[in-house]
Amino acid sequence: MSRMPNAVQLAAWSLTAALASGAAAQDDGPPTVRIEQELRVTIDPKPTPNTQCEAATATSYHQRNALARLESTITVNACAAASGKFTVTVRVRDERGEVRTLEFPETWQRSDGRELSFVADYPIGENVELVSVRVRGMTCTCADAPASAAESPQAP
Repeated sequence: MSRMPNAVQLAAWSLTAALASGAAAQDDGPPTVRIEQELRVTIDPKPTPNTQCEAATATSYHQRNALARLESTITVNACAAASGKFTVTVRVRDERGEVRTLEFPETWQRSDGRELSFVADYPIGENVELVSVRVRGMTCTCADAPASAAESPQAP
């Protein structure tokens, strides 16, 4: 049963009583009746899933003349559909023996729970020796509810 009909009834009764008693009459205009009522409303918003997840990578690399070839896999256990970004950091030694760092921003996305594999070639320049290739700054965002949130029962 809604509380609004009671509130309307109370307002009508109060207005009638005030007009009948003359308490609401004013000399400078129409009568004014003020009614105050406390309303308590509880809103239970649906909890938003934790969209952040952790991604693990396994990489291997080798030099192919002026290219560094990276073979990598990305594994995410928290959710099936996920995406993110990372930076491939390539270190090379030039003819003078100086080590330079090259960075290549990348993005990734998957729509199922399978491991994501990719192969990419990065230009490193002529007459250099490949020192290392690393995946840095990996981010992961679930596009669906994480498995832990989807499996846990909601509290009433």
